[in-house]
Amino acid sequence: MKTRRTGLAAAWLAAALPLAAGAQATQGVSKTEVVVGTIQDLSGPIAAFGKETVNGMNMRIEEFNAAGGTAGRKIRLVVEDSSYDTKKAVLAAQKLVQNDKIFITVANIGTALALTTMPIFTEGGVIHAFPLASARGLYDPPNPLAFAFTVPYYQQGRVIVKALTKTRDDRKWCSLMQDDELGTELMKGVESQLGELKKKVLEKTTYKRGATDFSSQVARLKSAGCDTMVVGTTLRETIGTLNEAKKVGFAPDFIGTSASYSHLVPKLGGPVTEGFLSSHASSQPYADDASKELRDWYAAYKTKYNEDPGQYAVFGYGAMDWTIKTLEKVGADLTTQRFVQAMESSTFPRDKLGFDTMSFSRTKRLGSEAVRISKLVNGRWVPITDYLQP
Repeated sequence: MKTRRTGLAAAWLAAALPLAAGAQATQGVSKTEVVVGTIQDLSGPIAAFGKETVNGMNMRIEEFNAAGGTAGRKIRLVVEDSSYDTKKAVLAAQKLVQNDKIFITVANIGTALALTTMPIFTEGGVIHAFPLASARGLYDPPNPLAFAFTVPYYQQGRVIVKALTKTRDDRKWCSLMQDDELGTELMKGVESQLGELKKKVLEKTTYKRGATDFSSQVARLKSAGCDTMVVGTTLRETIGTLNEAKKVGFAPDFIGTSASYSHLVPKLGGPVTEGFLSSHASSQPYADDASKELRDWYAAYKTKYNEDPGQYAVFGYGAMDWTIKTLEKVGADLTTQRFVQAMESSTFPRDKLGFDTMSFSRTKRLGSEAVRISKLVNGRWVPITDYLQP
């Protein structure tokens, strides 16, 4: 199926190339605006992440528009709510392509949702850029209209095993995974790296997306004698798992992924989250950060939204920043094919938000594979590794 979809997108792009002279209008582009769409969870289990993402996107868009845009065009953002539900996400994607006629979709949230909806966008001739989703299927095989930046859970799983094995090689590994692409990809990465070390996962458990009771899973994991737990969880599920483990006296090293790397984990979970580990691709900002640029950005966000920015605010801002930089690179004669060609020669260096250097080409659709590990210490994320390759 992936091959067929990629072939359709490639055929569309090839057919579109002769239109560079402007014989036909590009969807979502006028003399005065570029229409950008995004699908977020604004009412489901990760609504806090979706809200942050939209805030970050709007902050960068408002800066861009206030500065006059580029080539006389400003950005109009159309936001759709998926409630973290795949069926709703499909309807939202169809609306954005067919009714709102967007030029590009940016920062769509949720791995399973992004994998399901990406073909709707690319087969409709809409660029699918920088989803907040971590799966290899979002960039491999290369799709002419797709670009990714979040490191897939597969690679994160490999780095997690590598990093923790360096601190102690006799770990007894177990897992708790969301029962969808998030958990599947992460588990594959964990087992791949453990296999190379001739080790296995002692006990594997799963939960349905949106679950609130983890008592049976935690009981099984405790009885297996695990001392290192890889959890493919998001915000609410991370806190729920840690609370249940605390209740039954189960205290392994818990490590999650970018899906659980958020300032909201310690804020909402309190002391039970102390010592929790996560892999991630950029850094949680703090008001007293050593970087003045990041402190200023933090202060501007808090002034605007009256709340502390979290990791997903960084994601939203960053994704829109890269989109805007590419629009500026293309200039006045904006078409889908020119945007794609500009992206294929783009490099975005490490920036104030802590993203590692990202680069793209005709065959390289993922900006970077590097992630680092951080630990919650006194309610703050503290990096314990530099960026690591899988």
